[in-house]
Amino acid sequence: MKFINILTAAALTISVASAQDDVMQKSMSIMEEGMTQIQKGFLNNNVELIKSGAKLVKEGNKLFSNKNIITVYLPENKKHMVNVAENAAKRIELDVSVLELNLEEKAYINAANAYSDVLNACARCHSIVRSW
Repeated sequence: MKFINILTAAALTISVASAQDDVMQKSMSIMEEGMTQIQKGFLNNNVELIKSGAKLVKEGNKLFSNKNIITVYLPENKKHMVNVAENAAKRIELDVSVLELNLEEKAYINAANAYSDVLNACARCHSIVRSW
């Protein structure tokens, strides 16, 4: 699982570099930083780092909470995939909330599973929308 997480984080970094729009690039950069913090927090037993990473992921994910906004930032030939991006954003929002609740309950394995679900939502959306 760690290897997959590292590969996905690397892929997110690459995707940030290829983003064409400043708003999209900023959003992806914020989410990538948040995901990195969460992963480092789990690896170093640092709950505060996980929490700060979760806040960043939420902040970066806000851009994708509205179909009309998402459509503006999708490439012309991918605008029909707006539902994929919207569903991924909803899944990310839910999974981050689950992560945070599990942290409060000190259910760290469940929190780590929620992090993994966030990562999967990111990768799924990128694979479909960006044709990986």
